[in-house]
Amino acid sequence: MEKTVHLLIMYTMLVLTLLLFHKGRKHPRSLMLAIYASVEVLTNGLNSLTLSAGWDFFVRVPFSHFIYKPLYCLWVPLFYFYVRYCFSSDFELKKKHLIHIIPFFAFQIFFLMIWVVKGDHYILENLYKPDTFLFRTDFAVDITVKVQYLFYNFFIIWSLIHVEKKINLPQQFGPPLGVDIRWLRFIVYGYALGCLSGIALFVSVLIKGPVTSVINLVSISYFFLFFFAIFYNTITHKHFNEEVKPKAALLPNHEMQLLMKRIEELVAGKKMYLEPELTLQQIATALNEKERNISQAINTIQQRNLNDYINSLRIEHACQLLLTDKEKPVFEVMYESGFNNKGTFNLAFKKITGKTPTQIRESGCNNSSSPSNIY
Repeated sequence: MEKTVHLLIMYTMLVLTLLLFHKGRKHPRSLMLAIYASVEVLTNGLNSLTLSAGWDFFVRVPFSHFIYKPLYCLWVPLFYFYVRYCFSSDFELKKKHLIHIIPFFAFQIFFLMIWVVKGDHYILENLYKPDTFLFRTDFAVDITVKVQYLFYNFFIIWSLIHVEKKINLPQQFGPPLGVDIRWLRFIVYGYALGCLSGIALFVSVLIKGPVTSVINLVSISYFFLFFFAIFYNTITHKHFNEEVKPKAALLPNHEMQLLMKRIEELVAGKKMYLEPELTLQQIATALNEKERNISQAINTIQQRNLNDYINSLRIEHACQLLLTDKEKPVFEVMYESGFNNKGTFNLAFKKITGKTPTQIRESGCNNSSSPSNIY
């Protein structure tokens, strides 16, 4: 029964993975999910060979276990990267994120060295013999994955709680979410529940519990249904930032031009952008205009969203303060420019000018870094 379910899940996941790669050509979040799915399919595929072919396959190819075993150490980090894309539409993978896949490389290199030095015969004799060094090393992979379950889920849930607190506050002009908050909760808490079932299975195996096979079947089935829901949603639905983007045909072009002029007179001319808690609703109320029309005008004419438009005005104001009063502390410039969060200020400053506030103060806002020339 377990073998049949395992193979059925593997082939279903393979089909969904191919569809995800097709979807991921234009969307980094979908591509990351596809990469995660491909690693899971590869791991389960190699594992299924031993399940279906039995012990004879392991005898013929002892190193097969060393090929797929370290891949488990990639599951949690890759899913974590996918969740980071869900938390922020501006997330990008950088070299510093390579630290997350160190466990995979460490085990893979270590197992490869054992194979080269000791050979297949040593692996075959010691891999499944209790109390041998090789057996304990193989067991260390399982421990590492369970530690990843605990550590990454704690951090992801903590991040979700932080995001939910920010949502309940007045509008903050930071990077928007990559998905709807309700769907984000499903992803975070659903994955945490699945990881708990995996830990329960691990403990049951250790103590040789009588219901180990039942827990295994439940855990596998839950993970399959959970990821099937995520894959299906990603394949069949538009991205969240596409869904909330105003339709270009709502207002005629000449009306958008007039509305954009009114927005600039209010927000830039009257320096409304200096209000830290400025919201789209406040702008719409002041202009007696619909919120979606405000967003459409800025998106279409300025070729940027409201967050970037407001932040560009604030950063331009900050540059002026940095250059006219070089004795003024940077944190005072931050507050006087309409920011109330250091992290948001630094991110916006670097994004718009390409420099830090200190570098701007030293070199000045030249044509290449001036906010007015960024867009």
